[in-house]
Amino acid sequence: MTVRTIARLAATAAALGIATAATFAGADAEPAKSPLDTAIDQLTAAAGPDPAAHVGVESVAKAAHLITAARIDHIAGGFAPFAYQAPTIGCGDNFVTLTAASGVSGQPGPARGIAGGPSTLRFHATPAVTGFPIAAGLTVAWLNVSNGHSGIAPLDDQTDYHLPGLSKTVETGAGTVVASMWGTINYPASLCVMTPTVGMFTVTDDPVPGLDPNAAPAQPIPGNTAPAPRSGTSDPTAAPSPAIR
Repeated sequence: MTVRTIARLAATAAALGIATAATFAGADAEPAKSPLDTAIDQLTAAAGPDPAAHVGVESVAKAAHLITAARIDHIAGGFAPFAYQAPTIGCGDNFVTLTAASGVSGQPGPARGIAGGPSTLRFHATPAVTGFPIAAGLTVAWLNVSNGHSGIAPLDDQTDYHLPGLSKTVETGAGTVVASMWGTINYPASLCVMTPTVGMFTVTDDPVPGLDPNAAPAQPIPGNTAPAPRSGTSDPTAAPSPAIR
């Protein structure tokens, strides 16, 4: 075997080794995560060691992947209930009841009702029990599949009497938001444990720049509107028409 042949074999072996190493390196490298997966990771980290929070986050993650895969975003209205009423344990006279949950997207203008401003979403829970709650530990986890924003927030709004309002308004930004709600509600004679429920909501964007959404519509000034002249009559304030020759 000549020296030239040995050099060729060594070069070929070196090239094969480099190609094999590159193949294994490419197989070990993880694909880049999508913004949705990154947002889910952030929600999972925010849930911490709380098992109930992890169940809620998993529900949000499954719904978010379903929505993006099926391309069914931007189909909900300004007000929408969660997909199903949450089974609730220990609430009222019955051992198992249902809790209705809803979301209201923000609206422009002064007459928003219970909704907040644009790019917000207001969550609310309604247990099937009479009376006023004295304490609440409800939580909502939400994820905007359109912009990747997410968060976990307590429903800690209070009424004018400093009682739990069972609601919360969050800044989600515009887009399609999936959310899960769960937690506890205390009444004087019972403790309600609400299991997670999942919903999908469309949040509107900010109003058109340059327009004041709080501005009241212009109203006509009383006594400043003259009735239109009847057919066949002329307007006495109009300039005379030139004579036709």
